[in-house]
Amino acid sequence: MPDGIELRCSAIVIRKRTVLLVQRVGSDAGDWVLPGGTPRPGESMAACARREVREETGLHVNPDRVAFVLEVVGPEHGPRTVDMVFSAADSAPDRTPEECEPGLAPVFVPVDRIHELDLRPPLAGHLRAMLGPRRALYAPYLANLWRPARGPA
Repeated sequence: MPDGIELRCSAIVIRKRTVLLVQRVGSDAGDWVLPGGTPRPGESMAACARREVREETGLHVNPDRVAFVLEVVGPEHGPRTVDMVFSAADSAPDRTPEECEPGLAPVFVPVDRIHELDLRPPLAGHLRAMLGPRRALYAPYLANLWRPARGPA
């Protein structure tokens, strides 16, 4: 990655009319984020989103579609974050998320209430749209398409 750019991978997990969010508690944060983080060397973006959801919530999910890509650029050309946000299928829809990392409290929040939260970045409208009639417009994730070069025919 070029200097000054942080790559993140996040997941949107929907259960009926709720969305999995993580509240950052402690250190006076109190804001809410999608579960996610930075990929490890050699890790695909979908694998990163899957791992981060598991590490932060204890839930096992399968990132299957790209919901959107977002960019956050700080003021005065400050740090830039690019986040690949996946829609993820929940493999155990009856399991309750767990606090697996100190300072992170995962909760399924009703979609009708997410506009009340300090959501970072402010994605409430996009999350509500994922439950609407246009949700089929989200893109599939094609994963790693690298293949070795073909030899001479």
